[in-house]
Amino acid sequence: MATVDLTRIGSNIGALYSLQSLKDINNKLAAAQTRLSTGKRINSAADDPAGLVIATKMNTRSEGLKVAMDNISDAKNMLSVAESGLSKLTDIITEMRTKATQAASDTLGASERATIQTQLSSYAAQIDDIINETKWNGVKLLDGTISKTFQTGVDEGETTTWQLADKLDATSLGISSKVATASASVTSGSAYATGASAVTVPTTDGLSELTTGTYLFDILAAAGGSSLGSTQNIENNLTSENTVSISAGGGASGSASELANGNHTISFGSFTAVTGGSYSISVTVDGTSAGSFVVGGSAAMAAAGGSTFKLTNGTGDDLGLTMAVNFAGSTPDDIDGTYTFDYIKRNYAQVQFQNADGTAISVDKSGTGISGSTASTVYVQANSSFDTGRGMKVTSGTMANMIAGSATGINPSVLAYTAVNAHSVDVSTSAKAGQYMTILDSSLDVVNQAMADLGSLEARMDIKETVASSAQINVESAYNRIMNADMAEEQVSASKYQVLQQTAVAMLAQSNQAPQAILSLFQ
Repeated sequence: MATVDLTRIGSNIGALYSLQSLKDINNKLAAAQTRLSTGKRINSAADDPAGLVIATKMNTRSEGLKVAMDNISDAKNMLSVAESGLSKLTDIITEMRTKATQAASDTLGASERATIQTQLSSYAAQIDDIINETKWNGVKLLDGTISKTFQTGVDEGETTTWQLADKLDATSLGISSKVATASASVTSGSAYATGASAVTVPTTDGLSELTTGTYLFDILAAAGGSSLGSTQNIENNLTSENTVSISAGGGASGSASELANGNHTISFGSFTAVTGGSYSISVTVDGTSAGSFVVGGSAAMAAAGGSTFKLTNGTGDDLGLTMAVNFAGSTPDDIDGTYTFDYIKRNYAQVQFQNADGTAISVDKSGTGISGSTASTVYVQANSSFDTGRGMKVTSGTMANMIAGSATGINPSVLAYTAVNAHSVDVSTSAKAGQYMTILDSSLDVVNQAMADLGSLEARMDIKETVASSAQINVESAYNRIMNADMAEEQVSASKYQVLQQTAVAMLAQSNQAPQAILSLFQ
């Protein structure tokens, strides 16, 4: 340290020492204040180069352990989804075992076993649904292809693997077999007034194939025997006095002019007064003139028999309809308007294809299997086949057996359909039911083993999560001691340097006054 010489005023060494001390104190105070404001002990590499390197590595490991814990939590959630699916498989197989035990008893008849067999097939299909629907991020978990690696540690290779080698679908477990080709049959109603005498399975064309289950072929209305045709006999009671009714008749069956099956419209208009208080009224069917007739007064209707009017097209060809009018009012315009009716040709029936609950199914309107137009109500000719376009063709019976609502039999026909790849189970005898019980026992063992393996892995994940959590806390603690400031200690330091800063400023002021003492030598 240089000597302070007050007599040499060319350089104020004392003041320079005070200034240097003040700068050092200011730097230390600034460092303490920075640590207090940031909460960190190391705010730049210069503060502690070695400590910064160590702390950075520890922070990286701490953050990696946090992500590892997140990975473990995600893996546990995924395993929980798989466990839920396996648990449901166990419940279903247990229920199937109960049903098989019931079927093994000879107290049941063939129909009861058939019912159980249907239920078991449905359970088998549900097992496959669970296999297909138990997913995580779009990946199936129970189909025997799963092989997942979870990053459960910080470093490379610190992983945990889950594999499920056994296929748990119904076919692989031996619970059921898959149907190779579709089939259909009439289960009831074929010999009665229902119209369905046989069903076959054609190729579907454009419409979705039916699923395995029971369907209905319902005769809604029919026109049979020697009658020319039929309608739904819509009667338009326009007033209490004037009535119009429409029915089949006229002798036009099979002619080109006969109305087609389906809905039609009829309109009345052009009322003209004629002799004797009668009126001439024009008729239009589907927008085409169908002639005119006279009512009222002493004039009868201009039609065969005098009491009815036969409808024709614009050229006089018979449409196959007759009409009766009861006109008692004072004016004919009471019957003015357009009305709808449903016409069914001779030897045709209006039918509907339905689900087992009676809900109508959309089918090919043409009945040829080519789905250009669909409908819920169609017209089928007696002794012909109707292709629904959905994988089932119905062959109707004779016209006598197609009478709607006949009291002599069951209406509608009940049809059973089995789709391709549908599940098949055979417990038709007590011996087969007993064998099926053994198959279910083996299947349950496979599922239970998968559940045990999964449970063991979930237990490992719990342990890994605990270890990773403890490690992360300890690493974070070490990082904290190196990187973060001791706020109490830094506050003490800041207070100390603030006092020293004030004293250093005071001493600098005194040092600057010292050279003035030399002036007294010149007085």
